Amino acid sequence: MRANADAASLLEARIEDLLARAEQGAVACLPFLTPRDRKHAERILHAFGADGRAWFWGGYPDAERACLFLLPDYLLLCLPNGRVAQEYGATLCELLVEELADTVCAVSVKGSGYRSLSHRDYLGSILGLGLERDALGDIAVQNEHAAVVFCSARIAQFLIETLEKVASDTVKCKLYAVDESFTDGRTYKPIADTVASARLDCVVAALTNLSRDDAKTAIRTGLVEVDFEPEERVDRTLVPPATLSVRGYGRFILRAFDGETRKGRLRLRADQLI
Repeated sequence: MRANADAASLLEARIEDLLARAEQGAVACLPFLTPRDRKHAERILHAFGADGRAWFWGGYPDAERACLFLLPDYLLLCLPNGRVAQEYGATLCELLVEELADTVCAVSVKGSGYRSLSHRDYLGSILGLGLERDALGDIAVQNEHAAVVFCSARIAQFLIETLEKVASDTVKCKLYAVDESFTDGRTYKPIADTVASARLDCVVAALTNLSRDDAKTAIRTGLVEVDFEPEERVDRTLVPPATLSVRGYGRFILRAFDGETRKGRLRLRADQLI
């Protein structure tokens, strides 16, 4: 808990510094944030009254990892209502390309076809070059032999010049423009079940095939996150959509409760990320 508090304090200090730079007329940026760090950042920005100055962007809509851009007043004046909204993505990209040499871009990494490559293969090989994880955004696997890596322009050039192998396969890298053929690489297994209520312990038990008691133990011992935040309240009521992570069992998206059965149980609909 102390480590989490220290990390939150550090993030708050970094954002406060970036806000000061933005208020002085510069575009300020944090590298790629995890979903949990993004939620912390959103709370901090709201507390500072700076929601309308902040833009999260990871290279495509719904990117899981995103950079935080804090915009100065003169760029905000170029936007409708003088504040950031996520649907202004195309406009903001154009503005920032002119302002920043190190904006988010994408690199296509293609293997020879010698072997199938996984997300873990790409991540391990790239980090093996000496990069930190926050230098990279999402790694979107396109098929067995190709992926798209989101990163800054500076890191993109480094990958193009340096990354020659992923696992045991030879790869080629080049800049990539996201188009209609792009996929985020996430695949899901649908889950349909019934639960006694929308309580967290009921839902975790249904998603993981644990007993109700074992689900409660997992929650109370810190193995469960709801929307990327640790949650130890077994009786928390879930409202779809919600993302649940259960250590040792994976990540799930609770899509909906589709009414009740004749016995008064809730029909649960969810997906498991595989």
